[in-house]
Amino acid sequence: MIKVLISILFAVNIFSLLLADGPYDFWLIYESDGLRNGPYYSGATLYYPINAPEPFASIVIVPGYGMVEASIQDWGPFFASWGIIAMTIGTNNPYDFPEERAEALLDAIETIKQENDRINSPIYEKVDLNSFAVSGWSMGGGGAQLAAVMEPTLKAVIALCPWLDNWVLEPDDLNHSVPTLIFSGQYDVNAPPYLHANIHYNYTPSTTDKLLFEVENGDHYVANGPDGGSGYVGDRAHEWINNYLLGDNSNCELLLEVPPTASQYLTNIECDSVIQGDLNGDGVIDILDLIVLVNMILDDEYSTIADLNEDGVVNILDIIIYKNIILRN
Repeated sequence: MIKVLISILFAVNIFSLLLADGPYDFWLIYESDGLRNGPYYSGATLYYPINAPEPFASIVIVPGYGMVEASIQDWGPFFASWGIIAMTIGTNNPYDFPEERAEALLDAIETIKQENDRINSPIYEKVDLNSFAVSGWSMGGGGAQLAAVMEPTLKAVIALCPWLDNWVLEPDDLNHSVPTLIFSGQYDVNAPPYLHANIHYNYTPSTTDKLLFEVENGDHYVANGPDGGSGYVGDRAHEWINNYLLGDNSNCELLLEVPPTASQYLTNIECDSVIQGDLNGDGVIDILDLIVLVNMILDDEYSTIADLNEDGVVNILDIIIYKNIILRN
């Protein structure tokens, strides 16, 4: 279900809105609205959720070589509709290399932090300053990997058909501990998987959670938006963000399922067994979980573990389901 304010149709590409399938409304701001124009990037759009639980985690997305911000704009509404601040940016020069794109991503994070302090910003004091992720397409994906090396406090990387110079790339260049999701296209001629995405996966340390999803029959553009791979690109990106940026691993097992549109699917992650509804993690659903649930509702918090009817909110309907489960037990 598309949940966006109708007037936003005049502000962003309508097709992008069709991909905003999360439960939350969102809005957006530009530099003309007071958004900082950082020295290491040029042009930006910040998408922010309106009715999602606060504070908001954030992700920044940068395009590839020779491309503009609009080439990756579909990701903005998608992430915002799932309750995450998403900032799409352009580069100072369309032909910037991955190193400059890494600096652009980190500079954009600084902009989001400053928005948290800007009194007139709609996200004033609403940003989770400890939860940032980076993403990028092509050389931007390579930049996202390099940004993780430069800033180890990042929570997640999503590399979209990433490109780095494979002739000089060494394992130490990707030596970081930030959980990394890599998408690639089986028939990508710009960044062939065996020269790029596969190397990204292999060079990312085995001690770092990582996943490689090669889309069957996919090209270099297959991960420009969440609809790639019959929608499984967006599905896996959403679950990766849930698991690592938001710290909600209730659906971690979905990351282990091989999508039907995958020609290659590799991962080293392990999922802890999570019982839906077990809010205190003691292995059973009882009155203690119900107490936690009531407090969550009073504090306007959300967790997929508590959302038993999967309607995107935690409310009295979930309390009724909890009550019935407890009575049955």
